[in-house]
Amino acid sequence: MNGVDSLLGWVAIGVAASLAGMILPFLRGGAGVVVKMLLGPLGAVAGGVISHAIAPDESRTEQLIFAAAGALVVLALSQLAWGRYARSKSLPA
Repeated sequence: MNGVDSLLGWVAIGVAASLAGMILPFLRGGAGVVVKMLLGPLGAVAGGVISHAIAPDESRTEQLIFAAAGALVVLALSQLAWGRYARSKSLPA
């Protein structure tokens, strides 16, 4: 898999993870969509780069699995951070 193919595959995995992650409540409206659509591919690319750094000779399937895991981790962390922020805003002072 050459560099451009890898990058496009990782971004596609990230977009798919972002779309799936929109099931969970997050920022409402356009801001939530934009944030998730940026974070999913960003996490997928990070996962793909990390997998390539760890094992440069791995198969395409393994690279895509790492990309999916990276996207899911970044989206889960953003969900946790947003939940914590939203709870802190809703607590009475």
